[in-house]
Amino acid sequence: MNDNELNIFLQSLLQPLSSSVEPSADTSIKQLFECRLLEVGLSQYQIEKLLNIERKSLEGILDRTAKRVDIVNALKLSSFLNLNPEKFINIYLTEMSPESIGELERARKLNFIASNFDLKNLYKAKFIDSKTDFDKIECRIKSFFGIENIFQYNDQKLYPLFSRTKRSSNNKMRDFWVRSAYSHFQKINNKNEFDRAALVSLLPKIRQYTMDTEKGLFVVAQALYNIGITIIYQPYLPTVQVRGATFFVNNKPCIVLTDLQKNYPTIWFALIHEIHHILYDLEIIQTNAYHLSGELDLFLIGEDEANDFSREYLFSEEKSKYIAPFINNELIVREFAKKSQVHPSLIYSFYNYDRNNQGYHNAWSKYKQYFPDIKKTLERFNTNPWEKETIQESVDMIKKAVFNII
Repeated sequence: MNDNELNIFLQSLLQPLSSSVEPSADTSIKQLFECRLLEVGLSQYQIEKLLNIERKSLEGILDRTAKRVDIVNALKLSSFLNLNPEKFINIYLTEMSPESIGELERARKLNFIASNFDLKNLYKAKFIDSKTDFDKIECRIKSFFGIENIFQYNDQKLYPLFSRTKRSSNNKMRDFWVRSAYSHFQKINNKNEFDRAALVSLLPKIRQYTMDTEKGLFVVAQALYNIGITIIYQPYLPTVQVRGATFFVNNKPCIVLTDLQKNYPTIWFALIHEIHHILYDLEIIQTNAYHLSGELDLFLIGEDEANDFSREYLFSEEKSKYIAPFINNELIVREFAKKSQVHPSLIYSFYNYDRNNQGYHNAWSKYKQYFPDIKKTLERFNTNPWEKETIQESVDMIKKAVFNII
């Protein structure tokens, strides 16, 4: 038989036969191969030559002894057996050794981790201490989120998030940040009913607590918790430009504050900003589970309105214009801050903000000395979840330190 005749004969063998029978669930590749030999009336040696597959490679597939299967050989054999590649692989997988299956599963996990986590920036945030030890990374993620297998990370039943087929680096980090916050709120599970009327009554009293740089935010968080609003602090992550967020978890509004700019006035501005969302945008947030302030407005919620509300509430533009001529007189600023029931740093912060908007030189460094150390403000929240082994450990600390729940 010359080469041309051989090729024609091979092509005829690869065509489906009307007598071919759909293999049963427990039929092996080897059984299918032996049946096919009888069907075409050829020997294994002849098929090896026709398919151009070495005996060792063929028998490795048939006897399930091959540690690695050449994809071309697998496609040739599946065609000879009248099986589409997917069917061939399904049958082959059922015959694989536990060791081989474990190796495939590990590869699947590795691909999942690489696709869903920004390892470079998680390492930078000190959440993981290795960017290459995938077994260790998997254990860290599972332990932190309290999940049994790594694939539960994308379980939509646990986290009502966006469905993305492709994630950019900052989307991976954003998803991680959001999932962490959402899980915190689930586990804290505020038992108090949300009372909007009580929030409206409480709002005028919040401003004065900006003057207490160590306990003020802590006291406000407790007061809001008692009317059904849970506040937690969660550090920002690299590439996630979020200064605050509003969630709707367990049928109650929740707020996340961050240290994005490590700036005392910014924390209070973010808090009032998120309270505005709770008062006026809760229905939209309830539908979408959460809203992030400081990033792209994915749900078309009015950020300008929330910013204006926060500014007017804390220290209005009218007040800023009044104090501007005296901004370099520390005593006058301090007295006016006391009269306005705000910490002086908010006056300096809005002054610089207004100057920047007017195109003047940035003078933040000139007034830096009047800004409190944000670490003392956040100290009573007593948690950095990225440093904890599990979210539950972080939640237990928050419940005890902030909400007096044991």
